[in-house]
Amino acid sequence: PECVREMWYEHYSRYAFAAQFAHGKRVLDCACGEGYGSAILASHAATVQGCDVSEAAVAHARLDYARSNLVFTQANALALPFPDASFDLLVSFETLEHLHEHAALLAEFRRVLAPDGVLMISTPDKLIYSDLSGQQNPFHVRELYRHQFEQLLAAHFPFQRIYGHKLLFQSVIFDLTQCMRASAHTM
Repeated sequence: PECVREMWYEHYSRYAFAAQFAHGKRVLDCACGEGYGSAILASHAATVQGCDVSEAAVAHARLDYARSNLVFTQANALALPFPDASFDLLVSFETLEHLHEHAALLAEFRRVLAPDGVLMISTPDKLIYSDLSGQQNPFHVRELYRHQFEQLLAAHFPFQRIYGHKLLFQSVIFDLTQCMRASAHTM
């Protein structure tokens, strides 16, 4: 809970982006973790159901992110406890790589989505995240290359739009003496 720095910015910006699609919708945030993303979605959605496999994460979410239109449930993403076609929007960020059963996960997502529902899902591109960086995340059990991810999605969701996501940090160096002179002239 309460991740910091780059990871926080990365995840927060995904939820901020997804919130624009949540207006008036029934939303499922699958693998919601500590719950802050579900709370962001709840500020726009009709209802939000946050679920996570971790009971500790769900307990944290219930305690820190309670909203009248937001419910948190402990659940396995491969066997969601919701009826067919229960949601208009399903958000699942950085979940896929933590499971071996990718096709089963997407089939379960398709099942709980309404016929005109939208899935927003993210997963790191293995080429960039692992191969080029040389890092190995011990919690990732099966990463995909972009073309593999697109093929997997196409088997369950024929209409796709693929976005990239990159954090950009900036640094600025400026002359404080010039700024002080400029502000002194405007007073």
